[in-house]
Amino acid sequence: MKTTTDAKNHTMFYIYGKQPVFEALLSSHPVDKVILALESDRQYVLKTTELARKRNIEVDFMAKSKLQILTGAVLHQGALAQLPYYQYLSDQDALQLIRDCDKPLILILDQIQDPHNLGAIIRTAEVAGVTAIIIPAKSTAQINATVVKTSSGAVFHVPICRTYHLTSFLENLFALKVTLAAMVPGVTTSIYDADLTVSMALVIGSEGQGVRKNILKYCALKLAIPGMGRVVALNASVSTAIVLFEAVRQRRIPA
Repeated sequence: MKTTTDAKNHTMFYIYGKQPVFEALLSSHPVDKVILALESDRQYVLKTTELARKRNIEVDFMAKSKLQILTGAVLHQGALAQLPYYQYLSDQDALQLIRDCDKPLILILDQIQDPHNLGAIIRTAEVAGVTAIIIPAKSTAQINATVVKTSSGAVFHVPICRTYHLTSFLENLFALKVTLAAMVPGVTTSIYDADLTVSMALVIGSEGQGVRKNILKYCALKLAIPGMGRVVALNASVSTAIVLFEAVRQRRIPA
């Protein structure tokens, strides 16, 4: 996916796919332009151009082959949108959002580097209704076209904070009486034995390294998903889905 940089050092990029483009238009995120294939389905064109018109966003049409030049070797489905940048929450805005929420459920992703994993996690988190997702600015995949497509556009509907000071952010969460719980394969405490109904931040580490030691020391709880097979650990996005929906279950059906 080709990217360029504007005068304010924001990265401009194309997102692709019918659902991601449609979700971008439904959100409040900035969109510069929508480009649809001349061969696109008429119903999709009508509902997409109507949304773009309401936001005064330009819509262009071109042949699918020309769209492919813009996107590279991906399945674009005849729909592109040009974004000037992705609108992350600031640390201050994320913390205020958490303060304003009764028993927030926060997701902290510690060095998830695969954009497909990140996109899948964001999609699950949005469905689960997480309060916010926190990602470090370094050594973690950032929001790009692949993440947007894998999330099916969910990136535009869940608050995501990109912090340069993750440990400071964790200290602020501690001050707000948010319980930090790290997912650590092999520990004895199961997610099914933990109280996930309190104000909580779930920390998910990378598949290779897991949650880093300097992050783990902030976590009051270390939780695992019990398994019956020989494989020690699950994929990061699968683990996230399991623990998030256990939290959803507990919050909807209190013990």
